[in-house]
Amino acid sequence: MSREPTPCETIRWPLVREGLVAMAGQRRKRGGRVTPKGGAAGRSSRPDWMGLEDIFAKLVMGVGGDLSDRNEALEVEMWASQMWSVWQELSGGGDTDPVELFAGGLIAYCAGQATSEAQTVLRAMGAVAPDPYGSKARRAARRVAQGGVVEASWAEAIGAASAASAWLSFDPVDDDGVSVMVGFEGPSGAHTLGVYVDHNLGGIAKDGFAVPAPVEEAVARLQESDDTGPVEFREISVAEAAARWRDAFKMTDRIVEPPVTEDLRQLRALLRARLSAMPVGGEVPADDELSKDRREELVAEFHATGEAATLWDVDGVERDDVEHLAFQAMTFSLDYLRGTPLRFSPVMVEMFSLDWAPRRIPASEDAFTLLPDVLAAWIRFVGGRRAIAEESISEAVEAVYRYAPEMIDLSRDPTNWDPAKTIALAVQQRGIDVTDRVALGEFMAEVNRRGGIDVLADSLVARR
Repeated sequence: MSREPTPCETIRWPLVREGLVAMAGQRRKRGGRVTPKGGAAGRSSRPDWMGLEDIFAKLVMGVGGDLSDRNEALEVEMWASQMWSVWQELSGGGDTDPVELFAGGLIAYCAGQATSEAQTVLRAMGAVAPDPYGSKARRAARRVAQGGVVEASWAEAIGAASAASAWLSFDPVDDDGVSVMVGFEGPSGAHTLGVYVDHNLGGIAKDGFAVPAPVEEAVARLQESDDTGPVEFREISVAEAAARWRDAFKMTDRIVEPPVTEDLRQLRALLRARLSAMPVGGEVPADDELSKDRREELVAEFHATGEAATLWDVDGVERDDVEHLAFQAMTFSLDYLRGTPLRFSPVMVEMFSLDWAPRRIPASEDAFTLLPDVLAAWIRFVGGRRAIAEESISEAVEAVYRYAPEMIDLSRDPTNWDPAKTIALAVQQRGIDVTDRVALGEFMAEVNRRGGIDVLADSLVARR
């Protein structure tokens, strides 16, 4: 989804990334404990962050050059969100909690400084940081304000915006993901925050963006753009948008190193802060599910097509081979991805061909040679059932044959196989009845005696 540069892209914080990361490294080299012995994690006593006071002083001093009365409240919140993302990415060894060390320490430091710059930091962190840090910063900001410190013009507007409306942008053909855009209104005006939910990655939050304009204006400009292709837009409730954001962040949190963009990393704290004030009770519309019987019916219908029939007319190709591979393509699209049932976009083809199929499908090299033709026929079949444009079907089919040679090469390499595939191939090769638990148990015991799955995979390649 194309967009104009956001205010965040004009904010530069080299001291945050270079200074704090460097200090974190120094503290790790010293080998000292950050959490006092016998103390509880999550509490930062003054000695823990005293060595960082010079860093904090430089950060606070630099606030005047980065944030001023000319900035909007949204820019200040994005600044704080970007800083928070750096702390979250820091790796603390042992008992070290980088967030507590830096965020807790900076808030405590600023609470003792009766300056406008320190108050700016407290206001910004109070609007974006999750609790307990956000509430600590807000309490400290109120105390500093009582001392008569001059505040920026945006002080009352920061953290005060509320969700007013929401829109969804989506591609009805490929459906690789959706952008969930929420329009916010507050004392400093209207703006839009958005999250891109990637259906091909299990529904994670993949990207985030901010636009200093009302959501209706952002949608109108996107609709006028030539780059949006077949993308469509529809208004949704704020409650549904909140549910979609929550679900996407939940899926992202399940991954140790989620493949998200830098924009999302920097905006995540802000998005989370806004989400905490959005309504609960909304629901994410569930994808339609196909029963086992319906899946079997679909494969039978696929076999009845002319293109499928030509596949098993080839010497050496059995109808069961085609059926097995068609089931694999259907299983991938229905059970491992989100989105419209039976879709198969060019991006899906790439994922299937270069990762899922070589890694998971227990099939011979001859079967993998046949797989591109089966996949192309399946894509034409489901594309016809969905009544999508021939141009879109052709793009996916072209991707099939573009990735086919590499897929076949990857399927030959046992290091690409997952354990389930390796065992299934070995069982097939040895003619073991999969319903015979005794035979399977003896086989697995033998595998373990001879060195495990890796040795088994190598032996399978040698026998081919």
